[in-house]
Amino acid sequence: MTETPILNILVLDDQGLVRAGMTELIRISEPRAKVFEASNYAMTIALLDKHYFQFAFLDFDLKAEFSGLDVLKYLHEQEMDTRAVMLSGCLEQDVVFQCLNAGACGYIPKDMSNNGVFRSALDTVLQGGIFLPEPIAGFNIYSNKLFPSLTDPSPESLGINGRCLEVLVYLCQGLSNKAIARKMCVEEGTIRKDYVPKLFRVFKVTRRTELLFEVSKRRIKLPKL
Repeated sequence: MTETPILNILVLDDQGLVRAGMTELIRISEPRAKVFEASNYAMTIALLDKHYFQFAFLDFDLKAEFSGLDVLKYLHEQEMDTRAVMLSGCLEQDVVFQCLNAGACGYIPKDMSNNGVFRSALDTVLQGGIFLPEPIAGFNIYSNKLFPSLTDPSPESLGINGRCLEVLVYLCQGLSNKAIARKMCVEEGTIRKDYVPKLFRVFKVTRRTELLFEVSKRRIKLPKL
């Protein structure tokens, strides 16, 4: 029998109680997860350099010189394929956009009063989807009114498969065209001129941020590469 691989997940928050709560919720959602905790930027970078993480939940404001956004930028600069999700008490659209543009694949408000909603957000991210808060994404995660005929559609149902699907996954991880090209062993121009425009046409968008919003709204689950 093949053993189920361990899922390494990193939780960064300067408050111990918040980290403990997040860790417990993650273990409930993903019993096979091995959760590593960090309280500051230096601890986080040390863990990232030592272990491979499939997911990282990063507190936006660490009340220190370096923030969770700095960690996000580090992941992007190092071209790590860790799916990073920002945690923040701020719901300003500019802040959400800043995180998405820096490579975040989700944004979870820390002040969610409904524990069920928070669990749903965690489940969405851990299952390969993108979660954005309702005031930003403009839809209710418990309804599918915007897309009544597309209940949790797969990328394949939208005509996205093969190498194009690989590009979609990497785009949602925040990787640059250059980094994606390097991973796929193709020319950067192939990503920029062929695959990205095709995905934009499928989702009827013109920017990466808009693409992430569409993936979130349609509750599309991305495969693990």
